[in-house]
Amino acid sequence: MPSVLGVLERRERVALARAEELRAELERVQAAVVEAEQAARRAVIAREETVEALAELADLAAVPVAPAGGSVVEPVADVVGPRVEVPLWSEGLGVGVLPLDCARIVALVERDAAGGGQGVRARAMRGDLGAACPAAAPKPFRPRPRRPPGSKNKHRAKHHDVGKTVKRAETIKEHQASQG
Repeated sequence: MPSVLGVLERRERVALARAEELRAELERVQAAVVEAEQAARRAVIAREETVEALAELADLAAVPVAPAGGSVVEPVADVVGPRVEVPLWSEGLGVGVLPLDCARIVALVERDAAGGGQGVRARAMRGDLGAACPAAAPKPFRPRPRRPPGSKNKHRAKHHDVGKTVKRAETIKEHQASQG
């Protein structure tokens, strides 16, 4: 039978070892917290610098002012078709200053708004403006295994008697003995 003092000393050593492990883990967690705080500070600085840079870009890219009676054309990437010059809006401009296609679109939208304002769909707009509506693309055909039309089914589905039961062995040993 172990002595009481020996048991208590062993418990003390275990508790001290556990305390040392926890101190080491505490140091690791504190280092991770410091690292996370530094990352957060760097993220805040990056966000502030980005906001400042975007503000400077916004100041540089102010909206261009159209000369009197002229028009400004903004470059657009990946433009398909002819470029249409549309004057910048200013007080007192009417639909008459717009190019013909744009004026027709505005008239179509105004007519829709006067008739209840359900909205103009792009396909309907193309039809009203005289542009050809492309046919819907055919869906890709994926062949599936089928019988040729008119042929009869030669492989009928199996039919099982629902109520039929078979006497089976109750244990594995009985089954193995019956097998062989």
